[in-house]
Amino acid sequence: MENNLLFFLLSRKTLLFFLISTMLFFFVYDVDSDTSTNQIKAQRTSENIVIDGHLSESDWKNAEVIDKFVQIEPYEGERMSEPMELRILYDNDYIYFGFICYDSDISKLVANEMRRDAWNIHENDNVFVLLDTYNDKRSGFFFRINALGAIQDRAVTDSGDTFNDDWDIVVTGKSKINEKSWSAELKVPFRQLRFKLSDPMIWGINAGREIARKQEEAVWIPVPASYGGRAKYRTTNLGTLVGLEGIKPSRHLELLPYMLPGITYANEDDTTLTATRQFKFGIDAKYGIASNLTADLTFNTDFAQVEADEEQVNLTRFSLFFPEKRPFFLEGAGHFNFGVQRRGFSEAPPTILFYSRHIGFAEGNPIPILSGGKISGKVGSYGIGFLNVLTDKFSGYTDEDKPIEIPLTNFSVLRVTKDVIEGSRIGMILVNKDQRSNYNRAGGFDFQYRPNDFLDLRGMWARTFSPNMSGMNNAWHLSSRFRSDNFRINGSYTDIDEDFDPAVGYVQQPDIRHFSGEIRWAPRPNKYGIREIWSGPRGEYLLNSNDQLEKWSISYRHWTSFATSDNFSFYGRRTFERLFEIFKLRDDVIIPTGNYYTNMFGANLSLNESRMLHGEAGVDFGEFYSGNIRSFFLGFGLKPNGQLSLNANYRFNRIILPSTEFDANLFSGRLNYSFTTDLYAKLFAQWNAEENTVSINFLINYIYRPGSDFYFVFNQTYDTDKTTQTVLKNSTVVGKITFWWNP
Repeated sequence: MENNLLFFLLSRKTLLFFLISTMLFFFVYDVDSDTSTNQIKAQRTSENIVIDGHLSESDWKNAEVIDKFVQIEPYEGERMSEPMELRILYDNDYIYFGFICYDSDISKLVANEMRRDAWNIHENDNVFVLLDTYNDKRSGFFFRINALGAIQDRAVTDSGDTFNDDWDIVVTGKSKINEKSWSAELKVPFRQLRFKLSDPMIWGINAGREIARKQEEAVWIPVPASYGGRAKYRTTNLGTLVGLEGIKPSRHLELLPYMLPGITYANEDDTTLTATRQFKFGIDAKYGIASNLTADLTFNTDFAQVEADEEQVNLTRFSLFFPEKRPFFLEGAGHFNFGVQRRGFSEAPPTILFYSRHIGFAEGNPIPILSGGKISGKVGSYGIGFLNVLTDKFSGYTDEDKPIEIPLTNFSVLRVTKDVIEGSRIGMILVNKDQRSNYNRAGGFDFQYRPNDFLDLRGMWARTFSPNMSGMNNAWHLSSRFRSDNFRINGSYTDIDEDFDPAVGYVQQPDIRHFSGEIRWAPRPNKYGIREIWSGPRGEYLLNSNDQLEKWSISYRHWTSFATSDNFSFYGRRTFERLFEIFKLRDDVIIPTGNYYTNMFGANLSLNESRMLHGEAGVDFGEFYSGNIRSFFLGFGLKPNGQLSLNANYRFNRIILPSTEFDANLFSGRLNYSFTTDLYAKLFAQWNAEENTVSINFLINYIYRPGSDFYFVFNQTYDTDKTTQTVLKNSTVVGKITFWWNP
């Protein structure tokens, strides 16, 4: 009876009717996005602007000023409580942003982070600017600087819904703390940006400030607070930057050669360490085909400086999903997005057609990248992404010690999008993987319809091709999202055939028909110490291609954010899952076929990270197949000053089954010390009790000139699954030096 009721409520016809009805209603009920005529004029300068945080040059005093900023948080639409001024200068090569932030109590300034691109710069007092250089209200470049001069840059796509944290350009900046204010200067090269060349040029722009002790965020052009922390990235709510004249950047060439000496010790038989010395060299190049279209080339690529993946415990039937961190694949990554980005039963997306982690990795082994090329950018209303990479042949063993032989492999991707109406687009993608006579190919079409700030409708169809593949190799998806000041309503349908297999993509689970619906109440009372509430149910229903029920889930989650920026949440979830095949949870733990009903409950408390000492704690408990699970999470952070920070996290999982019980625990810790904004050291350690591994990563990074780095890297991995002693499995010491050259 319970299953029949759920099937009726979440049947395909019911959900598709809801999606189509919502689309048709809002097609008629169209509300134009903000069409503000606010503008600022950048002033051309002939002075040598010294980036020292002082704004002492005379042209700063003569430049046009923005000084009217309104709050997003905590009191939407009210004037910012502390005055700020923004000025903009430019010359033939650079655009300069100068900020002066007045403060009635400068002693309460929060400034405790000096590292470039540190994830928690937003927890400090900071200023930011968003540039829509294509002036299409779809994408942009975001720059942030705090009171200590730590810089963060991000590439923003999808009208501000997504952004790339790891995007980096050669941008310089300095800050200065004074008696009653602090000031900052940012210097951004035109040649590092992508834009439509015209004379004069008109860009979209927004800017703002965050005052940490007041948990206050303000912007120049108002943005609905309902977008929360992503409001500042909204490219649909922008003013206009004018005055940029005579900018004629050449088709510039950038070269980034590197040298890497090092030594690796590997322990293959648990008794003897074998040393392998290496000396690598390679080069990356960037060529501006046009002002808004860039070619990236790489030869003999190495990513020694990239931090190791964070360990995860996998208690599901599906493969883990790790984010991309390698710089070559991050440049212009937004131009290659295709697939279902929404999340269902886990944190991984249901499917994406291009997952760059499949290039350079195979069966747990890193595969050398011999060469690669990429073109990304925009040509008029078209977004272009083209990639081609060649990886070396490889002989080795899988994680299960099975021998593997991988031949030379070529990967290629072509992605094209077309802007059709404001905020909407259509697109296509082609993906190819070739290994001698073996191949895997994928292609598809997608669309996004966004007539206003309330509605977002998306859909995609894709198909894969390989030798001896059956006709059951399609995937398609349709989703709708409605957002108002106080409510969120989402619905989606995803259909993935059993033989849909994008070898350069990711599929969480094939052979599914997945429905989901969600309603959230999201008021912002700003009373009784409560800043925001987010509360409501979510339902999911999953069938296989034969319309056999595999899983359903009903959950309710409530989240409260307080005026102190602390937050508390709790949830309850009822799940049914039918296993048609046995599930091997561990080598010695088998979950048999059958029907399983489970209930889960959990709660989480997180403290404001702008405090010197902050933390987070959470607990989950309930049924796990035929047994039970108890989990808790503890984390803390300590930042006594702008140079030193310490973070530690521990997750405990206790699984109790009729035949056995075991723990699956994780620990991770980071120690960072910044000598200056250009020199820092980092120690990252992890322990995975489930995999019986301990890993240590130590890194020193020195930016000895803009765009050029020196790295010292020390990595070690230990096997703790030994009865007598812990065994060192491998150890690596390398030095890497890069030199940015702009001839």
